[in-house]
Amino acid sequence: MKKLILLAFAITFVAAVFYNVGSNGPRQISDVKETGIQVLDSKTPIHYESNAVLDTTGRVPGLTGYYDYYTNGNNLHRIWVSGDTVIVTVDQTDSANAQVSAARKSYYQYTTDNGITWGSDAILVNADGNAYPNLTPMVITGARTPVISGRQFVGTTRRGYVGVDVILGAGAFTNTLTTTGGSLDNFGEPINASELGCGWLGGGSADTVYYAKFDVTTNTYGTPTPIFTGVPVSARTYTASNGNNAVSIAMWNSVAPTSLIVRSSTDGGSTFGAPVTAVTEGLVVSGTPIAPWFNNDMIYKPGTTNLYLAFGTLLTGNFGTVRGYKLMVWSPGINGGVPVKVVDYLNYPPMADTNVYNNAQNQLQVGMTAMSHAGLAFSNDGSRLFVVYSGQQLDTSSYGFNYNDIYVQYSDDQGATWSAPRNLTNTPDADEIYPSISRINNTNTAISITYALSECPGSTSFTNTTTPICKVYQIYKKYNPETGTVIGIQNVSSEVPQGFSLQQNYPNPFNPNTKIRFSVPKSTNVTVAVYDVTGKIVATLANNEFVAAGVNEISFNAANLASGIYFYTLKAGDFTQTKKMILVK
Repeated sequence: MKKLILLAFAITFVAAVFYNVGSNGPRQISDVKETGIQVLDSKTPIHYESNAVLDTTGRVPGLTGYYDYYTNGNNLHRIWVSGDTVIVTVDQTDSANAQVSAARKSYYQYTTDNGITWGSDAILVNADGNAYPNLTPMVITGARTPVISGRQFVGTTRRGYVGVDVILGAGAFTNTLTTTGGSLDNFGEPINASELGCGWLGGGSADTVYYAKFDVTTNTYGTPTPIFTGVPVSARTYTASNGNNAVSIAMWNSVAPTSLIVRSSTDGGSTFGAPVTAVTEGLVVSGTPIAPWFNNDMIYKPGTTNLYLAFGTLLTGNFGTVRGYKLMVWSPGINGGVPVKVVDYLNYPPMADTNVYNNAQNQLQVGMTAMSHAGLAFSNDGSRLFVVYSGQQLDTSSYGFNYNDIYVQYSDDQGATWSAPRNLTNTPDADEIYPSISRINNTNTAISITYALSECPGSTSFTNTTTPICKVYQIYKKYNPETGTVIGIQNVSSEVPQGFSLQQNYPNPFNPNTKIRFSVPKSTNVTVAVYDVTGKIVATLANNEFVAAGVNEISFNAANLASGIYFYTLKAGDFTQTKKMILVK
């Protein structure tokens, strides 16, 4: 088992109530959420640089920081892809403020050539500080405009807000606070071309969930409407809309028996239907009574009023156990309105041997479960539903936290049944968490996602404060969900090389995945093809694709090929080079 080699001194840690099952049996997981300005039990910060070499291919320039707690309930929508335009959001701090909540500031970064080049600087949302940026790009007066909602800091007060940039890349935001005093995070989704539907927990004692429309052309809220009352202060809220006046507000009730409750509207929120309980604690799934947890996502199928809610679970009583960890999807029109299991110990590879899993499971980052923070999206034609999530690894750091990988599964029958889990990252010495999938511009064999990459599992930003403080990179990649391979050419380094070159694939021999790197001294179009020993093309990895000057990388999956010797060729203008590789199955 691979472990981090830490600095030559012991790190003493205090087990937080969020920690999950380990060798001492199940532990109850707290539903406490981030409410303070600074972590109260923070220790002397330990700034740590690992000896491990992280593969930061796909890193979004300008979105590298040290804050590593990216959710206060819902799994945020932090990526939007349309054609070659990609927008990614994140909140971050410098290393000195990794444990100071109010020090966070939200940024977005964008590219108009699918990640070949990005903006010269990331765009700041608000100099006063923001957190939990939820991205909802819109078109206002004919121009693409990022609209971001979430939390804004007003001195020591936390308030929900909506921020509207004047145009993509301008960095001239108008940030408007929610109108109800005491409101917390506000997450909005477009209900039509000019309005967001916004939901937040507010009121004098934060005991009411409100809904209001927000006009992005006038930066004004409509009159807030109470959706749920008598709500516990540790509840969470979720908002979804189909862009055509269908909108839903969901609430995670944190008081036992925990539950997820939804109210929906078909007229933009002017009126709402009766509350519908999607799940209540005690539902038996695969022989285990479960309780819904709070790291969830909710969307509509594009062009319809079909609503989908993905959520993680624990054993009843909020205990983290092998059989209690599950990922579920609920839709009122699927399985008679009973949630469908996507993944649990019966089909999640790290849990194949429960004895091994129990012995290798230590602690997870605060608020996470073994299959955590699901993100939902459909393919463009609506035929395939995707879910991406953080999945716990067996490998652990030397200070006791488990690493995570990013997984994907899909359904071709609108959520009734699901494919097997596919590990997209598979990195035993790196921690990948908080995946977000673009809600548009996916196909059955290509999805666009962003996620956080760090050397150090466990949150230094909230309660796991003895975790070393490490850089957190924001990664953007496209994947084939069927094979798990990265799609397209990824820029590894923008440093301009002296000439064209093609490197040896790695690993080599390989089975079935390998990576091919090449260097180009100037922006150009390239073709990368794979041949068998007879000279027949067996795969075209890039077909006259434009790349920027620098070092680039492309992935190759040979799952459908037989063992043997193959050749790969790079063509760029007048330059051609070929190398040999060996597939061993």
